[in-house]
Amino acid sequence: MPARASGTGGRGSPSRPQRPSQGLPALLEVVPAGPVRARLAAPASKSVTNRALACAALADGETRLRGPLRSDDAEAMRAAAAALGAATSELDGDWLVRGTGGRPRSPAEPVDARLSGTTMRFVAALATLTPAGATVTGRAGLLARPVGPLSAALRSLGAEVADRDGFPPVTVAGGGLAGGPVTVPSAGSSQFASAVLLVAPYARAPVELVADGLGAPGYVELTAAVMGAFGAAVERAGEAAWRVEPGRPYRGRGFAVEYDASAAAHLFAVAAATGGTVAVTNAEPASRQPDAALPALLAAMGATVQREGAALSVTGPPVLLPVDVDLATIPDQVTTVATLAALAPGRSRLRGVAVARGHETDRLAALARELAKLGVGVQERPDGLEVRGGTAAGPARLATHGDHRLAMAFAALAARVPGVVIEDPGCVVKTYPGFWDDLAAAGLRWRAHPGEVARSGG
Repeated sequence: MPARASGTGGRGSPSRPQRPSQGLPALLEVVPAGPVRARLAAPASKSVTNRALACAALADGETRLRGPLRSDDAEAMRAAAAALGAATSELDGDWLVRGTGGRPRSPAEPVDARLSGTTMRFVAALATLTPAGATVTGRAGLLARPVGPLSAALRSLGAEVADRDGFPPVTVAGGGLAGGPVTVPSAGSSQFASAVLLVAPYARAPVELVADGLGAPGYVELTAAVMGAFGAAVERAGEAAWRVEPGRPYRGRGFAVEYDASAAAHLFAVAAATGGTVAVTNAEPASRQPDAALPALLAAMGATVQREGAALSVTGPPVLLPVDVDLATIPDQVTTVATLAALAPGRSRLRGVAVARGHETDRLAALARELAKLGVGVQERPDGLEVRGGTAAGPARLATHGDHRLAMAFAALAARVPGVVIEDPGCVVKTYPGFWDDLAAAGLRWRAHPGEVARSGG
């Protein structure tokens, strides 16, 4: 009999700690068991947690973050805030952050952002406010993620910044920002613009930011919303432009972290793939997270989506429908949509996500390579994929390339196709440590696989 994961499952609140699945194997084989059924709370948002930590680290006074995400990315940002002088402690599962009053200290050692792109970019910006600067580095995978556009933007605002030919480590001299107009090349990541905005309240003059080539404005809008909640004066000044006034610093406050729409999307995808139903109980309808739009796309693929207050449920159809869709506003979800498209008979076209080539891995190349192992016809485009679905078959061993979103997306595919083995399933701890436990509670089984399996296709 296949081993079943011991699931924590059924969280009643996003503030419950996210614990990684116990005893995860290096190779995990999902055992399709029909439609899944689950009603649970998604984990807290990584995007909101890290933005709130940045604001709290600079704020006057103490902030209580209620229900923060506990994951590698969030812990990296929390440790970085502490290195900059924002002492953190815990109380009843919440995080207490004592802010630096806009005067973060210069750490004695380089700040380790681990594998967190938001931490690396946000802390590089925060370091401009230190008296003697700071260096931000990380693990090998992070050092391949670009930072050059952020470095250039900070220089144009008066900072002295050095990086490694546009990549980390990045060293910032400190001393503050002059302010003024700045154009931030944002085609590679919206985080470049978000990082500049986060420190803009402490510039000596107003910051007027234009995000050039921005494909996903929702994440910058999310940054502005969190900044406003902490007291900053930030307003939209155009389609991809924001103005931040000086003299309105962040102030410590109580701040509740909402659910993670990106994590919930992976749960909904398993329902869509298996014809089951997953209800996420804490999916507040007012969320500004771009990935909250994913259920509507699942409806276009034939799923049934229903809302009752904060509870949002997705029920998968007997047969998924192919789609032709521009994913520019939700680029993280190309992994989810591509794997579901592999199950949908017909041709799907996914466009507008060239930015996905610069995430934890080149996600477009990785998806094309891994889906081909299942016999799925995939044509890689500069900004997306064409997927000819409906023929996926195992056995196959899918590499996650150390990418949490690939691992979670492949879970949906494996829940439908027998014989799929997923490498390094533990990489989900980056943003969703309890992912495999929650799937086990929904009725999805998995077992350790001893080694190599035959590969279909390329």
